[in-house]
Amino acid sequence: MKSKAFTFIYFLIFQTTAFAEIKSGLCSPYYASIKSNKVNAHVGPGINYKITCEYIMKGVPVIITAKYDHWRRIRDPDGMVCWVHKSMLSPKRFVITISENLSNLRENTNDSSKIIAKIKKNVVMRLISVRGNWCKVEIDYGNKTYNGWVKKDSIFGVFNNEIW
Repeated sequence: MKSKAFTFIYFLIFQTTAFAEIKSGLCSPYYASIKSNKVNAHVGPGINYKITCEYIMKGVPVIITAKYDHWRRIRDPDGMVCWVHKSMLSPKRFVITISENLSNLRENTNDSSKIIAKIKKNVVMRLISVRGNWCKVEIDYGNKTYNGWVKKDSIFGVFNNEIW
């Protein structure tokens, strides 16, 4: 009888812990991106919660700040906090320009490097690498692809101390 009671208690504790990990919790913030051109965001973690907005652009970077079952609490470049189903998020890294002024896309990681292009606010770019205060990005514009470096302070989608 003792063995069955121990097994039951162990099972109960294990199930409760596993359930808690799956169901909810804060997580270390990490970046992801919107996976498609139509993603509904809710005020809470579920389809029964009111839709607070709709993302209409694939690739927009977001910060994941919490998890609840199959839902992720995100913060977007405008600071909006909402919940999105995890299937609507991608681990692919993108950044978006946030500066009101034009951001310079440069050939190298210094301010005196040749300017390849000037980028308007809200342009989504693929993140290639991060070096110091600079991010290497790739932009598709028309039938041409541009590669270059932008300063971290002109974009949303990377952490200040991130390097890779």
